This record gives sequence, structure tokens and C-alpha cells, in this order.
Amino acid sequence: MFNLLQLFIKLSGFLVFVVLEAICFSLVVKYNQRQEKVYVNTVNQLTGYLQSKTAATVQYFQLYDENKRLSKENAHLLDRLANVGINVQNPLDTAWADTLHPKYTFLDAQVIKNSINQNHNYLVLNKGSKDGITSHSGVVTDDGVVGIVRKVSKHFSVAMSILHRQTKISARIRNKNYFGPLVWKSTDIHTFNLEDIPKHAPVTKGDTVETSGYSAIFPPGIMLGVVDKLWMDPGSNFFTIEVKSSLKMSNIQHVYIVRNIFKEEQEQLEQSVIQQDE
Repeated sequence: MFNLLQLFIKLSGFLVFVVLEAICFSLVVKYNQRQEKVYVNTVNQLTGYLQSKTAATVQYFQLYDENKRLSKENAHLLDRLANVGINVQNPLDTAWADTLHPKYTFLDAQVIKNSINQNHNYLVLNKGSKDGITSHSGVVTDDGVVGIVRKVSKHFSVAMSILHRQTKISARIRNKNYFGPLVWKSTDIHTFNLEDIPKHAPVTKGDTVETSGYSAIFPPGIMLGVVDKLWMDPGSNFFTIEVKSSLKMSNIQHVYIVRNIFKEEQEQLEQSVIQQDE
């Protein structure tokens, strides 16, 4: 307490000066119209600046919650988009709305680990079996296919990246009805190969490549890339096609896990036919 009093005594002259300056400033502003206007304008500008910075700071810290909300909303919209027209004669006829049975569901997830510089790359996601995730579920973003879930624990799942030598995505050339597996063979994370496209197919540079929907993992129409280069090797009956993808695998944070509700039923039926033919 004594030290505090000593401090006040030492600073008494300065404190008296500050108080007198404040009184003089208030008198000048109060009794001079021009100075009052300058003061009010300055205070308003300073207040507006501080409020805008405060709002920007608060908004920045709310981005995480906003991203989560938008991811869930996008997942709901993807559900509706992927299931338009399934089991209905006319998707635009509202009379069929109650009989629409969705085939695909989308669940938003966060990428907590990702590799891109190996021959066999994987992603770790923050959703697992407690969220209804099963192995062989598709993983996508708004920009295209990311990979396929391989292993699932209670709270996490590991997905085989599209940048994996063994990943094969059933793909087709949009509006041309030719399909084949899309594989990653290069060292460029944006370049893929579309295989098994016959030499008589009318393929041209710039054609869009998308998921075919022929597998039980991905719905049709998900963007995979565009045809960048194509040529015919001597003696071959198939094109060699390079597909350029705009998917930014090095900067993925949020994804959607795709689940085909009828996947097990479809695969069991296909397997039963294969067994009968053997």
C-alpha cells in the first residue's frame, strides 16, 4: 500500500496535467462548434473502424461453425441431387414424391490426415462406424472423387486415395456412352488415365469424364476431369487417354462420404450370378 502511495506521489504532477488537459479539451469541444464537428466525425470514424474490425474478428472465429453448417447443408443437397428420379416415372411429378426411395446418402466429414507424395496414398477421416460409415463407401468433394473407404473404426475411417496405384474408378465420357476404369499412373497428382476406350469411340480433347454409376460405390455424373491428351499406340484397339483433373488433393479439408443403401443387395445378386456361371 505504501509503495502504491509513493507511485501516486511521484506521478501526481503528470496526473494533474492529464486531468487539466482533459478538462480543457472538453471545454474547447463543448463551446466551439467547428471543433465539436471535427471531434464527432473523428469519434464516429474511429468507432466504425473498431466495430468493423471487431465484426471481422468475430466472423473469422465463427468460420469453423459456419463451414460445418454448410457441409451438412451440402450433404443434404447432394442426397437430393443424387437420388433425383430414382424409382419415379417422372421426377417433376409431385404425385410421386412420397414413393421416392433414395439410393445414396451423403455424410460430411473432416480430413484429419492426407498423403499425396507416395505411390499408395491414404486419407484419415473423422467419421466411423458410429456414424454409419462402412468400408467400400465412396469419398467425394464438390470438385470430384477423392477415394474409397477401406477400413473403419468406431470414430475414424481410412480411405484409399484416388492417388493410389490400385484405385480404379468406373468412369464414362459424358454423353458418349463409352466407359472404362480411371487409374492413376503418373507422378502428377492432376493427371489420370482412362482405359479400355475402343479406337472407334468419338473421343476428343476437352470431353468431360465423370463417374459411370456402374459400380455400387459412386452415383453417376460426378466430375472426374477432362480429356487432355489421347493417342493410339501401334497395334492397339484402344485409346491411350490422359485425363486432367482440377481436384486439389493437396488442400482437402472437408469431404462427403457416399453410401449406397442398396450396395449389399446389388453385390449379393451379382455374386450369385457369377457363382452359377462357374
